[in-house]
Amino acid sequence: MRVTKEKAAQNKQSMVFAAARSYREKGTEGIGIAELARSAGLTHGGFYGQFPGGKDQLIAEAVSKIFESNIECWKSAESLKSIIEFYLSEAHRDDSGNSCPIPSLGSDVARCGGSASASFTGGIHGLLSALMGHMHQGTPTEKNEKALQILVSTAGATLIARAVDDEGLSLHVLQTVAKILAATTSLTE
Repeated sequence: MRVTKEKAAQNKQSMVFAAARSYREKGTEGIGIAELARSAGLTHGGFYGQFPGGKDQLIAEAVSKIFESNIECWKSAESLKSIIEFYLSEAHRDDSGNSCPIPSLGSDVARCGGSASASFTGGIHGLLSALMGHMHQGTPTEKNEKALQILVSTAGATLIARAVDDEGLSLHVLQTVAKILAATTSLTE
């Protein structure tokens, strides 16, 4: 039975969404194409019809999709403070499947390179722009530097907070970085 163009597009989006979640939870090498296809309700063979570039194409599209939703959330956030508070929360730390791709996928994408790195780079630029949109003081260079400080600090803190097996240390990392950023971001809002 032939699949309509609309159904094919839906199938492709289902695969991208399934990959976006699974890659953040398990890494790009932690789940195979067959399992991803099944989780999206597709056959393994149908995957290559949707993604002629193979797994590399899927990773790049999934990374782009993840960043798109994060960028939109950040743009529509109430303030820098609300972004930082959410990002450095226990809820964000504990929900890798729905979280920012930086601490979840950064090292995987670095190993993939190619189109995945290009998608990741575009996402970083988008997040920096979204952060800068909440800043009302400073030159463009100062805003960019502050946005970069916030992005690197929150992503790094989340990565460390997830990686350690000491809950007290994990919380200390999140709370300390939140406290430091709260003291410095009030200058840019």
